[in-house]
Amino acid sequence: MNDNLEKEFNVGGNIESALSGQYELKANNILKEAWQLTIKNFLSFSPTIVLLIVLQITIFVVALKMQLGDPSVIFKIFEESAESAQVQNIIESVLIANFSYEVISAPLFAGVCLMAMRHATGFKTQIRHILKGFQFTIPIMLMTLMALMLQGIAGMVLPFLSLYLSMAFSNAVLLICEKRITPMRSLLLSLRGVNKKILTITAVYALVLLMFFAAALFYGIGLIFVLPFYFHIKGIIYRDMFGIRLKVTHSGGNSLNSKKTQSQVFDA
Repeated sequence: MNDNLEKEFNVGGNIESALSGQYELKANNILKEAWQLTIKNFLSFSPTIVLLIVLQITIFVVALKMQLGDPSVIFKIFEESAESAQVQNIIESVLIANFSYEVISAPLFAGVCLMAMRHATGFKTQIRHILKGFQFTIPIMLMTLMALMLQGIAGMVLPFLSLYLSMAFSNAVLLICEKRITPMRSLLLSLRGVNKKILTITAVYALVLLMFFAAALFYGIGLIFVLPFYFHIKGIIYRDMFGIRLKVTHSGGNSLNSKKTQSQVFDA
């Protein structure tokens, strides 16, 4: 007879501890572990990152082409003879295209975040796991839409407020996928959780931002390391802040001692 016994447990923090700030989050530990995970999963994770970038660029170009017809007209911004009305139209088209690609590619972005979260619990992933975010397509796209609107409004008041909200909402996508929380509540919980450890998280993301700038100076080659590093940081912070639910399955019968462990989002 084959009997399966399942037991769920939590790795890291939980919603209650995240909102109260009763958990440990050290910048040095986050950066060290994120780098270790980046090196450990480099060969399997980097192709997924490249795939994400290619798909995002494709979506952006298509959205821009729908706005301008010929994307090459964007270079007219740098021409002295360009009319102000034409320049304004190009800028608006770029902003709309950027907005479109972020919303449309949000499920793919979520899939990569889930893969990094899985690495933070000691599991490996495959390229196909980038599709795991599609089961949450509607709530993720709604959350992304709301976050971008709030960041845009905040940016019109003070530019740095947009950066702050981007950081404050950084856990929302995983809260939707892993905790099955609604879009608006995920934004609120992420905001409240980040505010409890604002100094540590700001220091970590400030370093990541500097790394992005440094990578850009070297023709973007360094992004092959910085991007996986960034996603692993997101996974580690989420794990330590909100926790990750795992399920252990003990199989009975002829395989009494066998055991499988899986996250709530990923298949066994």
